[in-house]
Amino acid sequence: MICLARKTPKDGKEENIRVRVTPEQKQRLVEYAERHYQSMSGVVCQALDLLYAREEQQNNKE
Repeated sequence: MICLARKTPKDGKEENIRVRVTPEQKQRLVEYAERHYQSMSGVVCQALDLLYAREEQQNNKE
């Protein structure tokens, strides 16, 4: 058996995470991603960026 190493991603994203969700949460994520022509990973990354921006904005107000 030949074992091939994965290529380094060109976008610099090397880390992976797994998230457990309910069937309802997954369905909503799938539907949202399809409506916006994004991958589920893209939607999650965008949501994280929004959370970080909101936190930064709140910290700047204090």
